[in-house]
Amino acid sequence: MAPSSKAERGGPGGKRGAAGGAGTGAAPRGRREHLVRQLDRARLSGQLSSRLFRKLPPRVCVTLKSIVDEEFLWAGHIFLGFSKCGRYVLSYTRSYGDDDFSYLYHLYWWEFNVHSKMRLVRQVRLFQDEQIYSDLYLTLCEWPGDSDKVIVFGFNTRSAPGLQVNMMLMSDENHRDIYVSTVAVPPPRHCPACRRATVPPGEAPPTCLRHGFLLHTKFQVVYPFPTFQPAFQLRKDHVVLLNTSFSLVACAIAVHPAGDSSSQQILYERRNIPGPSRRGENAPPQLPEELEGSAKEFVADLFRRAQGAGGGPGGDDPPPSPRGPPPETPPTVPGSPPGEPHPPGTSPEPGYVNYTKLRYVLEPGEPPEDLEDDKISLPFVVTDLSGRSLRPLRDRATAQGQYLTVEQLTLDFEYVINEVIRNDAAWSRQFCSFSDYDIVILEVCPETNQVVINIGLLLLAFPSPDEEGQLRPRTYHTSLKVAWDLNSGTFTTVGVGDLTEVKGQTSGSVWSSYRKGCVDTVMRWLVPEGPGRGVHRMTNEALHKVTGEPKGV
Repeated sequence: MAPSSKAERGGPGGKRGAAGGAGTGAAPRGRREHLVRQLDRARLSGQLSSRLFRKLPPRVCVTLKSIVDEEFLWAGHIFLGFSKCGRYVLSYTRSYGDDDFSYLYHLYWWEFNVHSKMRLVRQVRLFQDEQIYSDLYLTLCEWPGDSDKVIVFGFNTRSAPGLQVNMMLMSDENHRDIYVSTVAVPPPRHCPACRRATVPPGEAPPTCLRHGFLLHTKFQVVYPFPTFQPAFQLRKDHVVLLNTSFSLVACAIAVHPAGDSSSQQILYERRNIPGPSRRGENAPPQLPEELEGSAKEFVADLFRRAQGAGGGPGGDDPPPSPRGPPPETPPTVPGSPPGEPHPPGTSPEPGYVNYTKLRYVLEPGEPPEDLEDDKISLPFVVTDLSGRSLRPLRDRATAQGQYLTVEQLTLDFEYVINEVIRNDAAWSRQFCSFSDYDIVILEVCPETNQVVINIGLLLLAFPSPDEEGQLRPRTYHTSLKVAWDLNSGTFTTVGVGDLTEVKGQTSGSVWSSYRKGCVDTVMRWLVPEGPGRGVHRMTNEALHKVTGEPKGV
């Protein structure tokens, strides 16, 4: 790029400044440093100046009109950005369904070419068979090291416009629909397992299961609506943590090669389960010696940091929770034990551990029946690229080819709250009942499979014995920090906050302050991810900002 100022030309008279001292390696004075070197410096230092990309040389700029046929732009394609590998550009469309009120969402992969038109590689429908009546805030994410699939989250933050649509939905401001689709990434050209076929543009070619599955689910969340944290929820490859407002569901999705008869699991590896612990829980499985030390240090460090985090401020009496009246834990009778342990040997696992594992194959067969299993927290629809349901494998049937496994491990929030208060809260004898709660993930350690969550809690409790005056219960706010082990399914209390009485604030301001405190806590111990190890994230946030639509949870 030609110099544009005297400073860039090296000073008065247009002469370039003298080069730096011999052997120092310094760039000539006034010469703009190469873009790649600036990016390397930013990668090493972790600091990227926003001024770096204010003006790019025209030779490195490519307009969409020059690489995308105009018909696709007129069709309403919204381009999200590049995939993590840089090979594909992804876009989506929103079109009307058959009833002219609902929307259909489709995701597209385009093979990027600098000097020619992009080639459409794949088109799939998101959120299979769901009736969606509003424009969704979409976030597409890729795991740190899993390049075989992407996951798309869709949600809306306000009711659908129009009286007729609202009457159809009977919408409630206390509830919000969350749509999730996991989509296999198009295969590379050299994939030996995929069958080649000539198909019309836009239709999916026959593929192997690894490159040809879709997995969909939907659930509702209630106020205070959970935050969406892709950097934590997708920290562990193949696993997504879904906060349903009532529970935290760890879902593991993986494709196994043909002939793989091993029972390898990503979640809940039941190994060397000893007898019951203090709470009647089975201790987590033994880790290798070096990982055991890392896990202990990890939780110990979080506990030390949590000591200074404190609880959020209080607020006034909250409105009735959309979750319904939570279960009460009666005040502990003086002298009674903190918790009744389960009789030894009655169960190989803690009663609250909820784990399921399902397998699917890409083979023709009867449509899958409704799986009657009370341990399935989230119902999944698993299909091929054309929308045909995959066949589930019953019991221990052997798969003849590739098969997909879907694991679910669930942590019930209300059970955890009651157990932590009963066994670990200094104020447990004052406690009457809790009215609402909010969960924020503070950290995920994929090496030790530890998930640390913070539970903000609004509750009723009696004043402490040393306080004089009224003896009726008051409203308090506090927080409970818990570490959940994805290997064993068990949880451990990391810290219990003090009771802060609610005074003069709305419940909304209480949760806002609580989440701000969680962000501050996370930022205090945040360690930047190494190159390529972060969660790659693309959103349509810019579109919503322009149109005035919702900005997200």
